[in-house]
Amino acid sequence: MISIDENICTKCGLCISVCVRRIIQERENSVQIIDPAMCLYCGHCKAVCPTDAPRFSLGNEEFTPVPSKEEIPPAAPFFRFLRSRRSLRLYQDKPVEKEKLKMLIEAGRFAPTGSNRQACEYVVVSGRNVLDKVCTLAIQSLQKQGKAIQEVIDQHNRLKKPLPEELTSRQNLPAVWERIAQKWAGGVDQLLHQAPALIIIHIKKNLATTPEVDAAIASTQMVLLAETLSLGTCYIAFLIWAIENTEELKKMLGIPSDHKALIAFTVGYPAVEYLKLVARNPAKSTWVGEFKE
Repeated sequence: MISIDENICTKCGLCISVCVRRIIQERENSVQIIDPAMCLYCGHCKAVCPTDAPRFSLGNEEFTPVPSKEEIPPAAPFFRFLRSRRSLRLYQDKPVEKEKLKMLIEAGRFAPTGSNRQACEYVVVSGRNVLDKVCTLAIQSLQKQGKAIQEVIDQHNRLKKPLPEELTSRQNLPAVWERIAQKWAGGVDQLLHQAPALIIIHIKKNLATTPEVDAAIASTQMVLLAETLSLGTCYIAFLIWAIENTEELKKMLGIPSDHKALIAFTVGYPAVEYLKLVARNPAKSTWVGEFKE
């Protein structure tokens, strides 16, 4: 629950202006919460209050001061930092410290979520003994899915029918997954790239208002923090395909059956040094309205 400490409240009204749910109102002699049950616990009111009058039942110890302007990196070097992050597929044979993995989880925990649902949950896997088992089950699942996709493609080809739009982007996957399986049989990991650690984000179905967005934002903060810890990461979308189609794999990873795996990425120390920033195609942008040069 949320409340206002009237003994220190100055009635400045700042909390009223930033309240997302508009449940803070000014009364004749006080500022009051008119519908506490509607509170999102976003903390905006507490963050702007000069006297720290808002109180939350969930605890107040995490509402620490924001960084000073001097601590915030300038735009240009920060932009270069964003461009420096690359998907890493060459890792050192070196475990990632548990403390650093915990820091990545914390970076995800503090990411914004739709309606502040904070529904993201995390699986952290460390060590090749378990990761090899993940690879085996995942690759078996991908092979099975690839055969099913290829059967549909072959059927359309025999009937000389165009592929459905949803299959157009998947028509090369059976061959890719089969090559990954062949490499794995030969002792080469082209799925998780022999990484020493793996993180998966999953969310209970129908719990979050924007599950895909929530997981994406959380993972972005996590992989960027990883760069500052001298770690590299790589998103593994194929693993999500496997998890969502393999109950045995889901169970092994401790993901409840009523949860959906949304993001997976490997973590480890780079075995290669990148010397150039990322290049991309020009942005496709539509500008609407008036803009100041």
